[in-house]
Amino acid sequence: MNFLAHLYLADDSPASMIGNLLPDLYRGRLPDDLDPVVLRGVKRHRQVDVLTDSHPLFERSRARLRSKHGRYSGILVDVFYDHVLSVRWAEYHSEPLPDFIARAYEQILSEAHLMPPEMRAIMTMMAHEDWLSNYATVDGIAHTLRRMSARLRERFNREVDLASAAVDLREQYDGFAQDFTGFFPELMAGVGVEPRGRRGGQA
Repeated sequence: MNFLAHLYLADDSPASMIGNLLPDLYRGRLPDDLDPVVLRGVKRHRQVDVLTDSHPLFERSRARLRSKHGRYSGILVDVFYDHVLSVRWAEYHSEPLPDFIARAYEQILSEAHLMPPEMRAIMTMMAHEDWLSNYATVDGIAHTLRRMSARLRERFNREVDLASAAVDLREQYDGFAQDFTGFFPELMAGVGVEPRGRRGGQA
């Protein structure tokens, strides 16, 4: 799963949100002095990743991309699932998505001292450029994939083109959406997360 889903699955506290994002925003050994709530968030993130990678519906989505995108197919499905979550947000959360995103940025940055400096810099950029809102449209997904491609090119010193996968999302949209709809409630149950409210504001 990508950033939005990890935030959805976090407990409702800045420290938990930070922990649930930390493994994707920090390379290397984690600091030994992490706040205990942050550390619990890290453990949930890792549990989410293990359950996701082993789930047959996630594998079905990944198989749709493997022939064209190879090793990057799992990363792409993570991003595509954040898109489906964005589009169907009201089915899973009673708080409007723009409000949730704004609150997440504000609360995370208000506890910046809990983050390693590398993560702090990325989170500041994420909030300033509003990465999370990009997931709501296919064009926004293409923009996200271009940014990820640039980061991977820098990291591995070779050409990486993830942005072309936006075409696959458009062409197989219903399949990815169906896979996510079956998968996400099972993931929530697997990590012990209750639904965050349904359409109409029910808690």
